This record gives sequence, C-alpha cells and structure tokens, in this order.
Amino acid sequence: MSVVGRFRLIVPAATAKPSPAIGQTLGPLGINMMQFCKEFNARTANVRPEVPLQVTIVPLTDRSYKFSIRAPSNIWFLLRTARCPMGSESPGHQSVGNVTLKEIYHIARCKSMDWPLIGMSLRGICRSLIGTARASGIEVTLHSQASFQFRILLDACTSTHLRLSDSCDGS
Repeated sequence: MSVVGRFRLIVPAATAKPSPAIGQTLGPLGINMMQFCKEFNARTANVRPEVPLQVTIVPLTDRSYKFSIRAPSNIWFLLRTARCPMGSESPGHQSVGNVTLKEIYHIARCKSMDWPLIGMSLRGICRSLIGTARASGIEVTLHSQASFQFRILLDACTSTHLRLSDSCDGS
C-alpha cells in the first residue's frame, strides 16, 4: 500500500453529498463517493452545517484512502467576523469591515489546532491573520468601529425591507 498522492477539497460540514466537485476528484482514484460522504458527515456531525472545511485526501494503491479535516480558511473566518460578504476590490484604499484584536486572537486559537500550524506560536498565527485581513480590505482595530456597526444595522434593515424612518417614528 503506497500513497498515490494528496488531494485537497473544500467540503461543507455535515452536508456532503455526491456532487460533480467531489466526483471529479474521487472518481479517477476509484474512491466510492457515497462512502466518503458518509464518513465525512459522521466525522463532522458536531460542526455547524455548511461551514466550508478543508479536507486532504490521501488515496492508497489498494483503493482505500485516509482523509484529514482542517478548520475553514483564514479569509472565511475574517469575512464572517467582519460581517461582510466579500473582501475589498481595492484593499488599502477602501475598507469593507473591521475585526478586533480579540476576535483575531479567537480565530488564531481555533486555527492553532490545524496540523500545519501545530507548534507555531499564537502570536505568529495572529500576525498572519492580520496580514490576511489587511490584504482583503478588513481593518484590525482594538475596538469595534461605530461606522461599521451602523453599516451592519443599515444592511439588516434593507435586507428585511424596513426603513429606518418606519422603525423610529414611534407609531
């Protein structure tokens, strides 16, 4: 039994199903998609559904396989924490949101359990996260900024088809 290679996928937690994205990777290797999906869903049952987890599959020559699961990517954590759907088109010139250093620390604690980052200091992981945040147009501050909190409130009001004047007029 020797290793054929390493293949990386991003699969939503607890809801994996046979799909073209998974099939294109597993099919040529002779790995049963249904079996993989059942094993993956069983191992990620305690994770919030639809969280995009990074999976590394190591197929063996006897058509068996091993796979390891990692936490979501840094950018996914940062965008969720900053409450913005996507990064800035012009980072450095336009900010789309902000995260606090406390939030960066909590993300780093979660990411420190990933096998590639084991042994790396929390400070190093935090610095990496801060660099990723700046590169995607997310500001890192000590405290949450009021301008972004107000923008989030406006987004929530417009997404539920409310107008601020309707919710504030007291009638």
